[in-house]
Amino acid sequence: MEDEIDLRAYINTLVHYWRLIAGLTVVAAVMAFIVTSLLPRSYQATAIVVVTKPLYQFQFAPQIQNLENASTQLLTGKAALDLATSDSLLQQVLDSVGNDLPPKERTLTAIRDMVKARTGNDPSIVNLTANNSDPQRVTKIVNTWANLYVRQINDLFGQSSEQLEFFETQSEQAKLDLDKADQALVDFQKRNNAAVFQAQLTAKQASLANYLSLNESLQLLLQNVHSLQDQLSRQPASDQSTLGDDLSALALQVSALNAQSSIPIQLQLPSTGSLSNKTVGQQAAYLADLSKTIEGRQTEVKNQADSLPTEIKALQGQIQEANAESGRLTRQRDLAQTVYTTLAQKVGETRIAAQDTSGRVRLASAAAMPDTPVSAKRLTNTALAAALGLFVGVMAAFAIEYFKQPVPAASQAH
Repeated sequence: MEDEIDLRAYINTLVHYWRLIAGLTVVAAVMAFIVTSLLPRSYQATAIVVVTKPLYQFQFAPQIQNLENASTQLLTGKAALDLATSDSLLQQVLDSVGNDLPPKERTLTAIRDMVKARTGNDPSIVNLTANNSDPQRVTKIVNTWANLYVRQINDLFGQSSEQLEFFETQSEQAKLDLDKADQALVDFQKRNNAAVFQAQLTAKQASLANYLSLNESLQLLLQNVHSLQDQLSRQPASDQSTLGDDLSALALQVSALNAQSSIPIQLQLPSTGSLSNKTVGQQAAYLADLSKTIEGRQTEVKNQADSLPTEIKALQGQIQEANAESGRLTRQRDLAQTVYTTLAQKVGETRIAAQDTSGRVRLASAAAMPDTPVSAKRLTNTALAAALGLFVGVMAAFAIEYFKQPVPAASQAH
């Protein structure tokens, strides 16, 4: 079949150009071996930095939370590597070891090419590695880099003196605010008349209750007077007043007197005869005068009772204003006290934590001076170069064979 691939043609091509393929393979391998052998020796040193968790977590003021998880995330993983290879940190390394470096290596780019930061299986462990042609120089570079990295991270995320100074300043201001709030509350209590107003209100409420009760008593008394007047109006005016009528009139008079006095009046009366020598008409006239007196007294009591609600409402408003002002000043004082107490606790917490100089990031292992250079990997590079030469040789053989084939007649006619 015409569509089948004939492998014999490809094999024949490879066999025909085996010298070319073998030559390119050998040349590539030899050149890789020579170049690798001529490369300058390189020494490698590694320092290990570990991110530790604090043994004690002070939390005197629960209102101000320590975001431990957030800071831990910034100290581990990619964030830790970015901080380790930041321009600022590498510039500090260059400033520290620059005098020991040759002129061509005294640049930030050169330092960046020498160093490498990576994390292992545990993201809390950071390996800082440097490569250089001098073993003493590479050891100094990596140890300087590690120490600067530990110090910078601890200053950045630790309990530094700046944090302590910040909380101390805020605590002092909170103490001034608390003293001011306390003095404002004291000054108000000196002029607070709420207790006086309350006593006046209680007295006026009692007076109002008494007036209303007295008005009811006078109303009932007036009704009894009218009833006795109606009874006398049905008798001849010239008749002698009976003992019952006299007693009724006397009882009404006593009730009227008792309505105006806090001491009840008691009378001892004879069992028979007439109490007075008044006629029915005289008794009726007396009751009319008594009725007017009661009505006048009732009007006076009503007027006094009507004026008290206004005074009571005014006193209630004054009491409410005083209580509202007292409540506002008390809330301000309580808030200032809470803020001051919280900040004072935070100052104590920060002051204790600042005394811990160990830090969150520590140098777990300093780099030792390497005694042997890093392997140049000559065999690996030679094998890779040989494989590349073999591939190029094969492709070159097929290309040469392709261009050697004659062009078909149909293509020439065109």
